Amino acid sequence: MVAAVAGSRASGSFARQLRLAATALALCTMVVAWVLMGERPASADTRAFDEGSPKVKVGWIGHVFDAKPSTIGLTLSEAKPIATDNSGNLVWAYGARCLLDPNTTEPVALVPPYTEHIDAFLLPQANLLMNISNYDMVRGYTSFVLKVSRAVKAPIAVIGIGSQVRFDDAPLLEEGADMSAAAASAVQLHPQQVAFLKQVEASGGIITTRGKFTAAIIEGNGLPPPLPLGCPSVFINHNPRLGAVLQRKWDAVLRRRDPNLRLAVTLPAIPGDQPYPLGLVSLLARRVLEAYPNSVVVLQTSRDEDTLDAMHSHFGLYLRPSRIRYFYDVESWIAGLKSCCDLVWGFRIHGTMAGVAAEVPGIVIARDFRIRELAEAMALPTVDMFDPATMETSAGRLDPDTFDLFDFLAAVKGFDGQRFDARRRKAAKVYSAEFQRMKLPLHPGVEAIAELPDT
Repeated sequence: MVAAVAGSRASGSFARQLRLAATALALCTMVVAWVLMGERPASADTRAFDEGSPKVKVGWIGHVFDAKPSTIGLTLSEAKPIATDNSGNLVWAYGARCLLDPNTTEPVALVPPYTEHIDAFLLPQANLLMNISNYDMVRGYTSFVLKVSRAVKAPIAVIGIGSQVRFDDAPLLEEGADMSAAAASAVQLHPQQVAFLKQVEASGGIITTRGKFTAAIIEGNGLPPPLPLGCPSVFINHNPRLGAVLQRKWDAVLRRRDPNLRLAVTLPAIPGDQPYPLGLVSLLARRVLEAYPNSVVVLQTSRDEDTLDAMHSHFGLYLRPSRIRYFYDVESWIAGLKSCCDLVWGFRIHGTMAGVAAEVPGIVIARDFRIRELAEAMALPTVDMFDPATMETSAGRLDPDTFDLFDFLAAVKGFDGQRFDARRRKAAKVYSAEFQRMKLPLHPGVEAIAELPDT
């Protein structure tokens, strides 16, 4: 589904225009993720399972993917009860659900006191692991998942847990020192977070992390090594040669250098207590969105509306409604990118991952260790932005007066399809072994990737 943007301060009629545009652009029906997965034809193996065995009951808390809106073209505020205030989180959770075989598993919504009979508990996580000095930000949710994990009598699969650490949070280092290792070693977890991770281990489950950075934090706090597998959304698309497809399309974009490039732009996440980095907003407005008239902006939070307003008020850029998209279900997001775009460029990892699922290549500009470790874990093109105010990155300064998108793409380490496919096969093999150990049926599409020979 595509949502409109509510109440732009740049124009009184903006919301009405966007609502009409979104209605025209939206897919005819909302794809109900879990139901649709269950309606897909079963393989020979799963048909045999269905005929003679009960389905494996998998506990679940969080977003309900079968919530269907009464209409299309919702505003951001209307879409929040259906999605979240950060639609990137939907991609993460949906990717975790897609790890399961829909024909042999049955989702069970856990409610207090969380003692339903289940065979396993699937628990996708986001930026839960915070330094103890910032623990109040996640205290409530940590207490909640600890309570649920203690009540559940089944193996717990924590999928993709991570930590939110900015580049400027890293300790001052001597030249040549490893910034990631130093930053990870400086994170001290609260005892409740340690207790939660220990409870997962004691359940006989697994802990997968966003990447090696979070894995180092967990080990540094005296816990067993977790599995750094990246984002589960890398398995939404089951094409065994997905990396090769993405590299071919990436290479074509660079070869053509087409001014009519159909570009999907994801905006930087700017905390509400920080001023807008106007140099970055200028670059987005003048050197990207104005330079490529067939580009679209994909919004992921309500704060992104403020960025659009800043582009208008400071740089005179007013995007017509057809160039602004907000998706509040994952399947429509994937289908939308597949139909509209040749490349995803920007600052949101899950906007990039939606592109990967749509077989649209992308590059993400990392503003923290969270995004960097995800991109590295899945072998995605990435560039570090150390300071949004100065525009300094690991690929040099992004100058809002001289930036050229194609020169930027040519200068960075591009898409390596062979490396991407190898990383994905390796992660699939780990999921295959661990899910088999927990007697949790893995999706046949992911199992097929796990069975591919290493090349």
